[in-house]
Amino acid sequence: MRGECPWSQLIRLLRHLPMWSHYQAAPLMDPELGELRAEPEPEDAELLALSPLHYDLPALLMLRHIDVTKELIRVVASVFAESPAAPLPPEPRPMTAEAAARARAERDQVRDVLTRLGVQL
Repeated sequence: MRGECPWSQLIRLLRHLPMWSHYQAAPLMDPELGELRAEPEPEDAELLALSPLHYDLPALLMLRHIDVTKELIRVVASVFAESPAAPLPPEPRPMTAEAAARARAERDQVRDVLTRLGVQL
């Protein structure tokens, strides 16, 4: 910008960058910000669609298409079998630092409850 344009214009430009850009993906993959975002929020808080670097909308739609195709294969196989076919695992998705922090918190909570119930892990 070098003094030629106002800072507000730069901020508006940065907000319009795609979610899969380096600028937008860096805060999503920051572990400290992920821990902060993973804290419980009020129920009326708006959920943000998070997408890490290089996972743009077409890539995510292709992953969904693969998952639906796998389900279709399972259903067709179940029609010709005596028992239903086991579900196929979904394609792996990108995980942000926030999602990882939430998963850790949930896993720790489940382990704590199991320990209190006397289940050894």
